[in-house]
Amino acid sequence: MAPTTTPSQVISAVYDAFIKGDIPQILSRIAPDATWQQSKSLPWGGDYRGLQGVGEFFQKLDSNMETVSFEPRENVEHGDEVFSFGTYAGRSRKTGRTGTAEWMFRWRVQAGKIVSWESYIDTAALLAALD
Repeated sequence: MAPTTTPSQVISAVYDAFIKGDIPQILSRIAPDATWQQSKSLPWGGDYRGLQGVGEFFQKLDSNMETVSFEPRENVEHGDEVFSFGTYAGRSRKTGRTGTAEWMFRWRVQAGKIVSWESYIDTAALLAALD
């Protein structure tokens, strides 16, 4: 019997891939009909669906911000959900200014694939860096 991957292990692998800039690795962990949500106040924010939508999210994020640091601090697993807490710092590609934000992500993982991601992030510093 093959070992079972826990939801927290899936999310930790996604974080490792994001830190390395390996978006294809992240996309390989997304369910075909997954939902992806971040505040619409951010230029890359909005509601996305499926692999194409998640890919579009990462393209928009990269076109607006250069990731300076991404630091997940804690994952709390509850059934098929993982609640994560951490810090993101990004440099605006337009202004060159850096913004740092605290975040909380709510993930749902089923059969080893991500079926939903909801981001709760302090947008003020990121928006200030963009203007």
